Amino acid sequence: MNFRHVLVLSAAISGLSAAICGSNAFGFTPSTAAASAHVEVAFTPGDDIAGLIVQRIGRAKERVQMQAYLLTDRRIANALLAARKRGVEVEVIGDAAQQRAGGLPHLKALDRAGARVYLNGTLAAAHDKIVIVDGASEAAVVITGSYNFTQAAQAKNAENVVILSGNRAVTDRFVDNFGRHRNRSTPWP
Repeated sequence: MNFRHVLVLSAAISGLSAAICGSNAFGFTPSTAAASAHVEVAFTPGDDIAGLIVQRIGRAKERVQMQAYLLTDRRIANALLAARKRGVEVEVIGDAAQQRAGGLPHLKALDRAGARVYLNGTLAAAHDKIVIVDGASEAAVVITGSYNFTQAAQAKNAENVVILSGNRAVTDRFVDNFGRHRNRSTPWP
């Protein structure tokens, strides 16, 4: 696709990053930081970020984990529901204040479909915007960036996502972070 820029991070760039940050910065050792990753980036306006997210969720075989400050985009919510119908485990952590304000209207339907839904109200804002697809597998994909899972993010805002795959150390950091936030959150009422 011509609208996405695909980069392969080399060991030299990762190694330089580890050298700058220190050998144990951010939980990486030089050996894990030096591994390469496949990286895709997309931006709005212009790129169909919602479509990229829907596509990655559609490929899920075992689990989708999402941290969402906002989730109003029906396409993304429907992709999560479809994954659940295929037998994929779906977990969503939403910001409790945004849920009360109406910014996460699809959580109830996800809960009814058997997804595990949590609300995080322990922080000033649960502002993460992350989707982890099949985090325990070698085919894991992590999607992160400024992009809220909303129609406005797609149609009206300047937003970005980074799609990471092929680096177990990076994926594990995101999976661990998800677990920490899930443990601080309250299950859906």
